[in-house]
Amino acid sequence: MRIAVLPLVVAIAGCRSATVPAARSTVPVGNAGETVTVALTDFAFTPDHITLRAGVPIRLRLVNQGSGGHDFSAPAFFAASSFPAGATAPPGGAIEVGPNQTVEIALSPRLPGTYPVACTHFLHSLFGMIATIDVVS
Repeated sequence: MRIAVLPLVVAIAGCRSATVPAARSTVPVGNAGETVTVALTDFAFTPDHITLRAGVPIRLRLVNQGSGGHDFSAPAFFAASSFPAGATAPPGGAIEVGPNQTVEIALSPRLPGTYPVACTHFLHSLFGMIATIDVVS
């Protein structure tokens, strides 16, 4: 049974990505003290492209509007960021956000670069729950 289900899931995922064009939504460069809100829904991050400035503190606000749990996994981004006194990077570089839950984290991106974001829950990234953070100087 397990073997028969996996090809079906892969086929469905392939059909979804082939027939639904990837819509991109972008949040502009964050200003000092700005709150950047990211909605987590059933299989999307909105916006799915965030541009931040290196050295500029922001508050990242994650709002789960989906029917199940999600996470915001960006290990390289969190490793390349600094946090206010007494705060640390999320364990494993991922923030769990339960259904109808909002989580906020204050940070300052330190290193310019492009960082991938994904929901690591089973099959979520395969179904399109991915995003990108660009940190510019």
